[in-house]
Amino acid sequence: MLSLLAATVSMIAAVGEPPAIERLVPIGGQRGTTVDVSIVGKPGDGNLSVVSDSDDVAAVVGEAKTSAKITIAPTARPGIHWLRFCNSFGATELKPFVVGLVPEVAEVEPNAKIAESQIVALPSATTNGVLEKAGDVDTFAVTLAKGQILVASLQAHAILGSPMDGVLQIINDKGNVLVQNDDDLGFDPRLQFVAPNDGKWFVRTFAFPAAPNSTIGFAGGADYIYRLTLTTEAVVEHTMPAVRFSGNAETTLALHGWNIAEPTVVLPVDQEMLVTGLAMPFRVSSVDIPTTQQSLLSKERTLTVPIAVSGEISSSGEDAFTINAAMSQKLSLSVQARAIGSLLDPVLAIFGSDGKLMQESDDINGSNPDSELHLTMPADGPYRVTVRDRFQNSGNRFFYVLRCEESRPTFSATVATTAFTMPSDKPIEIPITVDRRHGFAEAVDFRFEGLPDGITAECPRSEKDGESSKAITLKVSGATKEAFQGPVKVVAESVDSKQPQSIGFRTADGITVDQLWLTIPATAPAELSAPAAEM
Repeated sequence: MLSLLAATVSMIAAVGEPPAIERLVPIGGQRGTTVDVSIVGKPGDGNLSVVSDSDDVAAVVGEAKTSAKITIAPTARPGIHWLRFCNSFGATELKPFVVGLVPEVAEVEPNAKIAESQIVALPSATTNGVLEKAGDVDTFAVTLAKGQILVASLQAHAILGSPMDGVLQIINDKGNVLVQNDDDLGFDPRLQFVAPNDGKWFVRTFAFPAAPNSTIGFAGGADYIYRLTLTTEAVVEHTMPAVRFSGNAETTLALHGWNIAEPTVVLPVDQEMLVTGLAMPFRVSSVDIPTTQQSLLSKERTLTVPIAVSGEISSSGEDAFTINAAMSQKLSLSVQARAIGSLLDPVLAIFGSDGKLMQESDDINGSNPDSELHLTMPADGPYRVTVRDRFQNSGNRFFYVLRCEESRPTFSATVATTAFTMPSDKPIEIPITVDRRHGFAEAVDFRFEGLPDGITAECPRSEKDGESSKAITLKVSGATKEAFQGPVKVVAESVDSKQPQSIGFRTADGITVDQLWLTIPATAPAELSAPAAEM
């Protein structure tokens, strides 16, 4: 019996808990610094390590596994970095860590009242805070000279995953609200304040739940984390053009925002981030079709397809363009606005040469207020395309990108999660969603890249119709003598046109991660797994 018991104990010891890390506190730091962070959640069994998306952001976990030191290189890319916590038994999903440009401080309680307000040193600072309980209010004091423009920007829901719908206010020493903003960037507020005179002003933040419920009052909790940047330095809201053609050698950009001293900048082809002289980084997206600007077009505003037009809704309340199309030509038209930080709630419409409305699009779906149209042109001739705001607003904060292009049959394949652990007694199942667009009607095959020896994958075909055309399940099975943990890829390829695409996971900042993280514990030795003779 002792031998059997020893074998059983050895087998149990080979099974442990994977990490279940919820977040880091603080959840960001200034580049060129080392940040001490607390690890919130369960570290699991065995050694805990951190995999970063960049060597410029490196984390070393403390012995107790409740803290870590994160070293941010001076050359680190500002913005969101993605970290994954791992041990021998599994890994977490990707966790955000924000690299900023300005000094960072921690929120200090109590700071609900004006008399308790936390002083923030300008010209710029980012405060890492938490609305830790229901009813919590955080207040910060800044000193401004007459005419100075303060920009206050709160980052919480969109990137950090905080379940809060934040509110920002500027108040005076009597408690009067001078400026307030709720949803400037989705659920995350941003506001600007011009100081009417020299003095001290107060920035106050509180929140409601992002998912509405029956409670009345300010919300809070341990996960109501935020990053509040207060600055009198330059902040870019958008550029013109708002996107650039990926084939350009370099792009001259006009900068729009606040406290901007140099209104134009030349962005090299190998650079996507604006950093120099800014309090917060700004990323310029690239597109795979030629670009232009509304202001550079002729009076007729005739567009040659394909094209991406950067524009701002003028005082007329509507921007109109002309496209020439052929009979039976398939076109896709879309407007990006909210997705790129605009206040515009776009309505996209197309009219025939007779002036009659053919199609109109407001929201793509319930969670996406941008617009798109897909249509087959009924005849040769010119067509009128219009862009307007749903609520008749206009101005340079109501900017957009209008894409006009021929519809191309295409597909994408995505996963809902990125971390998988293979148990010893059954295969992993990885659900794949297949999105077919613009009449794509081909079968799609799948294959893994990077699996270790001894591990095989069952990859069913996604047929061009039927249930498998929309979703399939991959299965990974087998055994390894040594433990494996690391990235693998799944490649999808159309059977006829041979379009290969890596299966992706879209992160909160709009970046697609094309690697899955696989953990396979080592197979227990045969002599331990076999029944032992009784003594």
